[in-house]
Amino acid sequence: MSLVKHIWKKLSKWIWVPLTKYYLSKDRELKIGDINLIIPVGVFHPTLFLSTKLLGDYLNKQAVNNLTILELGAGSGFLSITMAKRGALLTASDISQKACATVKENALNNGVFVDIIHSDLFDNFNKKLFDLIIINPPYYPKNPQTEADKAWYCGVDYNYFRKLFAQLANYIERQGKAIMVLSDDCNIELIRDLAIINGFTWREIARKKYRYEWNYLFSITL
Repeated sequence: MSLVKHIWKKLSKWIWVPLTKYYLSKDRELKIGDINLIIPVGVFHPTLFLSTKLLGDYLNKQAVNNLTILELGAGSGFLSITMAKRGALLTASDISQKACATVKENALNNGVFVDIIHSDLFDNFNKKLFDLIIINPPYYPKNPQTEADKAWYCGVDYNYFRKLFAQLANYIERQGKAIMVLSDDCNIELIRDLAIINGFTWREIARKKYRYEWNYLFSITL
């Protein structure tokens, strides 16, 4: 790690992290373009972190009309609502009951239909194939202690990814793909290897640097 990045991380820990925690300690309302959102405490906020923007920028360049799309771990539902407005057939899922209720309210308030499934990954899914699966995963190797923690922590043994890649092939169309966003803060090589071991092809399709952190988009195909 470079000295500049090390200093930035220290400053973030002392300044940015406390400010972010304070901001997230209250329910929020925000407007992104023509989309109005409520973000309750404990639901992933789509504008405070680069991952959602990187996914959104990529998806805005894709033709999504009539595609069956799943947002796995949908949080507020912002990306699902964005794509539903463009004619995609959306399913949104989350392990958090609060997040699922938030997606439902936000979709209703924005005049779109999103099929919502409360599920730990694919546990509560009926057999269904998707053209595109969008994944903004938890990737810090720590065991989550609360429901809100599950948006951030994948388990000390990367249990989230082991389970994800064991299930994923059953829900992707043969010519479909999953798109995953990851930060250089996580063990990308280990996550990639878990995908490959389970028979997937892994390819970087975009990257963007914000301050001193790189975020990457990966295409995952059968």
